[in-house]
Amino acid sequence: MNVFRGAVRMLAAGSLLLGVTGAHAAENAAGAALTADAAQALSNAVFVVDMAKSKRALWTTAAGALAQAQEAAKKQDSAAVIKHAAVASEQAFLGMAQLGYPLTVDH
Repeated sequence: MNVFRGAVRMLAAGSLLLGVTGAHAAENAAGAALTADAAQALSNAVFVVDMAKSKRALWTTAAGALAQAQEAAKKQDSAAVIKHAAVASEQAFLGMAQLGYPLTVDH
C-alpha cells in the first residue's frame, strides 16, 4: 500500500508541473484542438505509465490504453483522450499497487 500512496503523492506533485507543460505540448502537437482537460489527462497518464514502467510494474492494459489516448490526441478527439487516459492511469496505478502484495510461491 505504501507504493500506491507514494505514487499518488508523486502524481499530485507531478500533475501540477506536467499540467502546465503538458497542456502546451498537447496544443503544439494537436494544433490547439485538445481541451485543457484532455491535455491534462494525457500528461498525467504519460507520467503514471512512465513511473509504472520504471518500477517494472507496467501492465499491458495500461500501455495499450495510453497508446489509444495518444492516437485519439492525433485525431484531436478530446473525449476519447480523456476516456483512454483515465484507463491508462488507473491500470498503471494498479500495477504499482500490486508491488506491495506478497509473491505467491508454488511448492
